[in-house]
Amino acid sequence: MKFSTLQRLGGIAIILGSALLTAWAVCWTTLLPVQERARDVSLMILDPNWIWIASVAFPGTILMIFGFTAVYARIYKSAGIFGFFGYVFVILAYLFQAAQITWEVFLYPIIVSYAPSIALFRDRIIMHHPQFILYKWIASITILVGVILFCITLIRSREFPKSAGILILGGAIIYAVGPAINIYLAIGGVVILSIGCFVLGFKMLSNVVE
Repeated sequence: MKFSTLQRLGGIAIILGSALLTAWAVCWTTLLPVQERARDVSLMILDPNWIWIASVAFPGTILMIFGFTAVYARIYKSAGIFGFFGYVFVILAYLFQAAQITWEVFLYPIIVSYAPSIALFRDRIIMHHPQFILYKWIASITILVGVILFCITLIRSREFPKSAGILILGGAIIYAVGPAINIYLAIGGVVILSIGCFVLGFKMLSNVVE
């Protein structure tokens, strides 16, 4: 397959992936009983919308992995070691996210369907377990480091508009801190990030490197 074809596919992937993740964030916030999350997470998982909403995020995450790989392939010659580690951390972060989603889609509903095990979520036993906390910290640090390094590389790059890196970085930061302030602020962060990804994807589709 020609490099130009991979670039076009990568552009499409990052646009579709970011669109799916935006749809997931909006549906997750508006169609699930998120107000019950602090009291009893199992109420969200038992909601009829839980499985299909969580499922929307999975293809979005996989498409983003391919999309960011195509973006890195476009800039790797000038990215240096700084950009390389940014790319590696971003991909690791999305892999961690994909792993989390598989549990949310295939295992969490099974766990809460068995009455005695509901306490694992209702009493936040899983969420407070050291191994789960460690996983969340590793995932959070990975995405933070990856986004910062990769977005700085994008901003410095001449291949893409600086606005793309700025939007993705700003959107990621807002999404990270949003839930602690207002859940709708987190949605705004995802939308901003998606706009940045759209800029990347459009550039890859409209200005293909052979």
